[in-house]
Amino acid sequence: MSYDRKDILYSFKIVICGASSVGKTSLFNRYCFNSFTFDSSPTIGINFHSVYLKLNYIKQPNMERENYVVNSIFDFGGQERFAPLIPKFIEGANGALLVFDSVNYLSFEQLDFWYDRIIENSIDSNIPIILVGSKNDLLDKTSHSEIVNDELIYEYLENRKLDNFFRISALENFNVLEVFKELNNLMLKKQHIPYVVI
Repeated sequence: MSYDRKDILYSFKIVICGASSVGKTSLFNRYCFNSFTFDSSPTIGINFHSVYLKLNYIKQPNMERENYVVNSIFDFGGQERFAPLIPKFIEGANGALLVFDSVNYLSFEQLDFWYDRIIENSIDSNIPIILVGSKNDLLDKTSHSEIVNDELIYEYLENRKLDNFFRISALENFNVLEVFKELNNLMLKKQHIPYVVI
């Protein structure tokens, strides 16, 4: 597919998963629209948007023609009442962001539920999954006892064989683009595609 000399070479479905109120929609809005709102209303159903990222051909990085990968991003409401819709939401995903609130232990404890749903319903059980600790901007304002500590996080990362971990802040736009670039590069690598996101 071509659009104004921009070649769309690949298309990936990415799902953002995690408990209610962990900041999934804030991450979605910051990445898709570069916007942030303090409205904390829970997502009703699904948010969806497509984003284009520029690619570099590894073997010929200075190609004149612009090549792109399109991300179809799905943000799903984390409330229990939407649980019956989870399989359809995740079905066909090429990559996932598994999100918890960095200052909420309960959200971290709920990761297993979402991890299991991703593995059960995605395109295959080995899709790239990145663990995301949201609300990094609150770490300096929160009691140490309330912060999900690094030891637990890296233990979870190792036990579940997840691909990477990022702390992010949608409010401060910290590490948001980096998370999606990393996930795209992992998806490209998994499919032996000789491109990288730049």
